[in-house]
Amino acid sequence: MTLSQLASRRNLELAWRRITTGGNYQYKQLYRSLYYAYEVALDANLRDLRQRLLGGAFEARHPERIYVPKASGLHRPLALLNIEDQIVLQAFANLAAKRMQRRRAPLQSKVVFSNILEKPDSIFFFRRWQDTYGAFQRRIRKHYAGGMRWVGDFDLAAFYDTISHELLLRTIYPRTTNGDPDWIGQCLRTWSSDRAVSGHGHGLPQGPLASDFLAECFLLPIDLALRKRRGYIRYVDDIRLFGATENDVRADLIEIERHCRERGLIPQTGKFAIKRAQSVQDAMGMLPSISDPQHEAGTEKIDKKDARRAFLSAISGKPYRVTDKTRLRYILYRAEPDSDLLRLVLRLIPHHPEHADAFFAYLGRFNYRKPIERLCLTLVEQNPYPYVRGEAWHVLARYSREARSMTAGDPRALTTRAISIAKQRTQENFVERWGACHFLCVSEALTSSRHSRFLKYQAPLLQSLLAPVLPDAAFGKGEVVESYLERTTPEPGLSVCSALHQRGLTPTTFGLKVNQLPSQVGNTLRELGVVSAPGSKIDPIAEILNARYAVPRGKSWHQLLRAEYVHALGLLKQAEAAFAGGRSFWLACQNSFNQTVFLALQRHLAATGHQAACTIVDKKGQLVDFGVTLDANGPFSKNCPTIGDCFGDMNTRRNYLPMSHPYEKKTAAQARYLKAQERNRFVAKLQTAYADLVALMP
Repeated sequence: MTLSQLASRRNLELAWRRITTGGNYQYKQLYRSLYYAYEVALDANLRDLRQRLLGGAFEARHPERIYVPKASGLHRPLALLNIEDQIVLQAFANLAAKRMQRRRAPLQSKVVFSNILEKPDSIFFFRRWQDTYGAFQRRIRKHYAGGMRWVGDFDLAAFYDTISHELLLRTIYPRTTNGDPDWIGQCLRTWSSDRAVSGHGHGLPQGPLASDFLAECFLLPIDLALRKRRGYIRYVDDIRLFGATENDVRADLIEIERHCRERGLIPQTGKFAIKRAQSVQDAMGMLPSISDPQHEAGTEKIDKKDARRAFLSAISGKPYRVTDKTRLRYILYRAEPDSDLLRLVLRLIPHHPEHADAFFAYLGRFNYRKPIERLCLTLVEQNPYPYVRGEAWHVLARYSREARSMTAGDPRALTTRAISIAKQRTQENFVERWGACHFLCVSEALTSSRHSRFLKYQAPLLQSLLAPVLPDAAFGKGEVVESYLERTTPEPGLSVCSALHQRGLTPTTFGLKVNQLPSQVGNTLRELGVVSAPGSKIDPIAEILNARYAVPRGKSWHQLLRAEYVHALGLLKQAEAAFAGGRSFWLACQNSFNQTVFLALQRHLAATGHQAACTIVDKKGQLVDFGVTLDANGPFSKNCPTIGDCFGDMNTRRNYLPMSHPYEKKTAAQARYLKAQERNRFVAKLQTAYADLVALMP
C-alpha cells in the first residue's frame, strides 16, 4: 500500500460515495446535514483533502463517543469520527477490500455471511444485509436438516475493542515494507482512543462501515483455519458450531478458541452454550437484531390492535420485562400512536435502557402528553444512563418548542440543571450534553436569556449536531455562530452554511474573512454563492439544470432571478448534494428552488401582461401559499399545465415528508420518506417542466 494509492482522486471519491450510500443509518443520521454541506463543494473539498494527505498536512483527530446501553448493563461505544477521518478510513478499507477479496471470496455465503462486498468499484460497499442474513439462516436450516442437531453458540467479548492494529495491517499487507501502513496504524491509534494520553494499538471505531469490513479482515485467518470444519459458520462475531454429536462441537470449540487467543481475542464464556436443538427454531437460537428498523419505518404500518397484541407477546412477567427484543423493536418503529401501548412503553423505559432508541422513536409520534413529560422529568434526574437522560432532554425540548412555553413544573430548576450539564466535559455524557444544550437553545427562544452561549465551549461535533436548533440570536455578531466559523475544525462551520445562505449572512457579518475559515467551509460557501468566487461570471444554475435535467442553455437565469439568484443557487446546490444520499431532503430543497423560480417568473409574466400571471401576494402583503398559486383551475396551471402539474405534484409530496409534517392532514397516516422511484418520476417531469419554463423566461 502507498499513500498515493489511498489518496488518489478516484479512491477518495469512491470512499465518499460508499459513506453516503451505506446502510449504517443510525450512524449516518448524525451526520446527514454535514454530508450535504460537504457534498455541495465535493470536488474542491476532495481536492484539498488529497493535497493535505500527499503533503503530510492531514492529521487524524480523536473521535467523540456515544455510549449506547446494552442489555448486560454495560455500553456499546459508538465512535463519532470527524467527516474527513471517515473518508480516509473508508479509502483505506477500499484498498483492503481489493487485496482481501480473492482470499475471502471462496468463504462468502458458505462459511462467512456478514459484510459481503458488492462488485469492485460499486458505490455500495456491502450487499444488502437482508440477502446475506437470509443466507446465514438458510445454512442453519441446512445443517439441521442434515442431521447436525448439536449446536454451539460462540461469542467474542469486546470484539472491536480488542482488534490489534499490528496484526490487522500484517493480515492485509503481509509483505509491504514501506512506511505507509505504519501511517495508517497511527491513524487507527488516534481513531480508537478518546484522547492522546489514552492512545493504544488495538480497537476499531464502531459505527463506520469501513470498520465492519476491517473487522472481517482480522477474522479471515480464523475463517480459513476453520473452513474444513463443516459445522463452522459466522455472522460478524456471532459464531455457530454445528455437529452430529456433542463431541464434534466440542472439538471445533477447542480449535476455534486456540485461534482466537492467538489473535488476542477473548471468548465470552458467559454466553457460550452447547445444546441439542429440538427444532429448526431451536437451532436458530436468539439471532442478533442487525437491521435498523428506523430506516425501514414507514414501509409497513401496523394497526393499533395488531401492534398491541404483538407487543404483549414480546413482554412477560410481573412487572413486565422484554422477552423478545426483535419483535418489540419491530413494533415500536411501525406502530401507530396508541394510548394503551404508550402506557406499557412508559413502564418499560426505566428498566430497558438498551431499547431507548426504539422507545423514544415511538414517543416521538405523540404530541404533548403529561405522562410522557412526567417520565422524562424523572429520567433526567434519576436515570443512571447518560444516553437515556439525553433522549429525555430532547423530548422536553420538543415539548417546550411546540407549546411555545416552558411546560415543566419548575422551568427555572430544569434550566439550571441543563446549564450544569452543558458545563461538563466528560466523554460519557456526550448525548446528555446534546439533549441539555438542545433544551437551552429552545429555552433561549422562549425566555430571551442567552443560553446558547454555552455552545461556544462544546466539542465541534456536538456544536454541529445543535446547528438546526440554534435560536435567531445565535446569528448575531459575537454570538455562537461566529465561534462556529472560527473553529479550526470544519464541522461547526459546515453545519451553519445552509443557515447563512438562508439568512443572507456572510463571514463579513461576523468580522471574518474567507481565508480565516477552514477550507471546507470556504469551499461550500462559495458554491452556495454566499461569498464570491474568483473567475469569469458564468451561470451555475444553467449548468446544473442542463446536467441533471437536460434543460437547454441560452436564457439567463441571472436576468430572471436578479437579486434572488444567489438564494436560488444555494437551494439548487443543496438539492444536488442530497440527490443520491438524501432523497427527502432533495425534494424539500428542489421544491424551494421551484417556488423561488416560480415567484421570479410570475413577476416577469405580470410585467408583460401574460395570461399565466397570477396573484402571489395577498391583501396583507403576505405570500400566497405555493400550492394555492398552482391550483389546477388557476390561471398559471391552465395556461402552463406541464409546469403547474409538476410543481404542484412535488409541492404536495413535499408536504407529506416527515420533516414537514408527521401525519397526512386528510388521512392521518404517518408521513413517508421519498422513495427512489418517486424521485426518478419527479426528475422525468422536471425535464419537461423546466424546458417549458425556460421558454417563458425573458
